[in-house]
Amino acid sequence: MYRQRRQPSTSWHGRPGRSGGFTLAELLSVLLIVGVVLALLFPAMARSKAKAQGLLCLSNLRQVSLAWAMYAEDHLDRLPGVAEGSHAGRGRWVSGWLDFSASSDNTNVNYLMDSDFAQLGPYAKSARVYRCPADHSAVQIDGRSHARVRSLSMNCWMNYVGTDAIGQDLFRVFRRTSDIVEPPPSRAWVFLDERADSINDGMFRTDLKDRRKAARIVDYPAGYHNRAAGIAFADGHAELKRWQDRRTVPALMTSQLIRLDVPSPDNPDVAWLQEHSSSPVIEE
Repeated sequence: MYRQRRQPSTSWHGRPGRSGGFTLAELLSVLLIVGVVLALLFPAMARSKAKAQGLLCLSNLRQVSLAWAMYAEDHLDRLPGVAEGSHAGRGRWVSGWLDFSASSDNTNVNYLMDSDFAQLGPYAKSARVYRCPADHSAVQIDGRSHARVRSLSMNCWMNYVGTDAIGQDLFRVFRRTSDIVEPPPSRAWVFLDERADSINDGMFRTDLKDRRKAARIVDYPAGYHNRAAGIAFADGHAELKRWQDRRTVPALMTSQLIRLDVPSPDNPDVAWLQEHSSSPVIEE
């Protein structure tokens, strides 16, 4: 009797003798390929995220700069004030003292937006513009983590209204926008991102007296963007300033403040800040 020959079974990929599925070797090969693809994708994704954060940081700075300019326009060219200390009240561009404690100053947006505490408040679009998106600092309050509200500080030479001597007998304190001549508005910085373990009040102090080998870092700028900080100038433009000296961007502390006002001889970053903060008073 003629018997029909049985055809061998065929798997999904067309090979005979298989009932379907992966062998261990094939599975490992697939996992290896997926791992290689992810290894290639992750750096690109990280770069894209960093680029997006940098663009948003610059956008925030431009909005705060616009608020600064609008305030001056509404106040006969006079600039908003900047001062040291934790005092909260009128006469300052912002109020409040940031640290890593459970103090409500760390989360109080009224110190940014309420005109009783912040001169720029009525002109700012949102409290979010005061914080760099790459600043991940937070504090614990009642057992919960809360993002701190601000990473921006203002150049102490832009209408300093404090009581401490900062060298104003030798260097210009700009009171009005028309005073900003040397350095010119395109080179005179107004706001920058200060690093999370340095920022406290709303003032970034740059020592202009001690230079070259006697130079000091009083407050530390941020380095959130590949060792660069967002910085805004008096003409309204903003850029990411990359710091050259590693002493300017030491390892970031996440739960305590870094030591401030430290010697940093011949630091080119300190020299840059000095050159772009103010200029000597010329005796008539």
